[in-house]
Amino acid sequence: MPQRRLETPRSGVADFFRVRSLRWRIQLWHAAVLATVILTFGSVLYLLHRSNRFHEIDNELSSAVEVLTGQLRAAPPRTLLAFLNETGELDVEIQQHIAQLNAEMRVPSTFAPRQIAHGYEAPYFGIWQARGRLATISTQEGLGELTLPSIRRQDAGKRIAYRNRGLFREAYAVGPEDCIVLVGRYIGPDLRDIQNILWLICGTGAIVFAVGLIGGWIVTGYSLRQLLEIRRVAADISERNLADRIETERMDLELADLANILNDAFARLDAAFQRQKQFTADASHELRTPLAVMQMHQQLSLAKERSPQEYRDAFETCQRATLQMRQLIESMLTLARADDDSSGERHERIDLKVLVEDCLAQTGPLLAARGIAIESQLSAAQVIGNASQLDQVVTNLLTNVSAHCPPQTTATLTLETQGDQVVLTVADNGPGIPAEALPAIFDRFYRVDQQRARSAGSAGLGLSICRTIIESHHGTLTAESESGCDSTFRVTLPSAAETSQPGDIPGPA
Repeated sequence: MPQRRLETPRSGVADFFRVRSLRWRIQLWHAAVLATVILTFGSVLYLLHRSNRFHEIDNELSSAVEVLTGQLRAAPPRTLLAFLNETGELDVEIQQHIAQLNAEMRVPSTFAPRQIAHGYEAPYFGIWQARGRLATISTQEGLGELTLPSIRRQDAGKRIAYRNRGLFREAYAVGPEDCIVLVGRYIGPDLRDIQNILWLICGTGAIVFAVGLIGGWIVTGYSLRQLLEIRRVAADISERNLADRIETERMDLELADLANILNDAFARLDAAFQRQKQFTADASHELRTPLAVMQMHQQLSLAKERSPQEYRDAFETCQRATLQMRQLIESMLTLARADDDSSGERHERIDLKVLVEDCLAQTGPLLAARGIAIESQLSAAQVIGNASQLDQVVTNLLTNVSAHCPPQTTATLTLETQGDQVVLTVADNGPGIPAEALPAIFDRFYRVDQQRARSAGSAGLGLSICRTIIESHHGTLTAESESGCDSTFRVTLPSAAETSQPGDIPGPA
């Protein structure tokens, strides 16, 4: 007993992340792109603002460091050494110079004016000796533990360094006699300002994001409303309602192109249904007459006793009606096969000149019986197609010549190649076709002379079958005529390429 194969359930992870709604997919992509843009712009704006603010603070601090360093360099060497070292007993003059230097060492006026509520909010400075002992400091209020900054020896005298110490920003550099000069200030208000800017950027970004999502949802809904209209019209299309069309005047160009394609498809579908209805009605009408004839003769034959000859006449009449119905049904089947592109009939390379000559040989006795002469001018021509169908087209055209041309007249048959087209022309000297009837002669069940065609047993399908076959071969069949003048039928088919291989030629697509 064969084992039943168990199907493993599909993982739902991919389906979970895959949104099937087009509107939601567009909205999610829109949200992702909008969020990326807002985050990038907000981050750059915040970092630029923070960098600019610290750059301003550092400029103030570095300027103060340079001023203090300049004051130290301007002091007399002995005074500077005594000020920085303070070793041993100092004479009175040096002490006076140190006192004067201490008096001049103030926080430089390089800082922007700001409101100071507490002592620790004011700028401050400190100077350390080379051995690391604090030589002087402007204030100790609220500064906490002010430690000696570390400077690498190779960087000494090259640049001003910066550091953050809690809520204080400090700049320092190496001064004369390897002393260290440090200037700092309280940056609490600056940090609060930077944080406020951050909150402002976040709030503005959230508002822009929300407005963008709402706007995107509205715009997407408006765009998809047109798709919903297309879906509504397509859903309403049915056999009983094929007249609806999609309004494209106010649609976007991309959707308007789609709507126009669907409208063309609906129009072709409508035309096909109309042709089918007309064909069904015409076929029913054509079959009604022979059926009515058969029924009438059967009823008359059964109404009372008849002579053998009367029964024979009734049977012959019924037989003629049966033959007429059979001819009509065969023509309808031929037309249906020609309409069916998927019939799968094989196409091959055909020598059209040989085919036309065979058709002339078959219809020759019929034409000769009516005294109709055929002048033929046939050139070599090859096409790709179905031989039996093209044979039927040529035979129908020649049969029409025998049926409609008066006796003792001449018809012309020409076959030639014009560029990449093969043209077959059948011209007669018949009574011609009225101008009002010319556009309809290829319609199904149409007859120019209804009474004459019915008496001859014509169903009015011959030319319709011919055009359908030629169109299935990607060609054209046209007619030119005037009432009382000659009629000309022209068949145009694609010429067979020399490189085409007969075995590789498919049927019509």
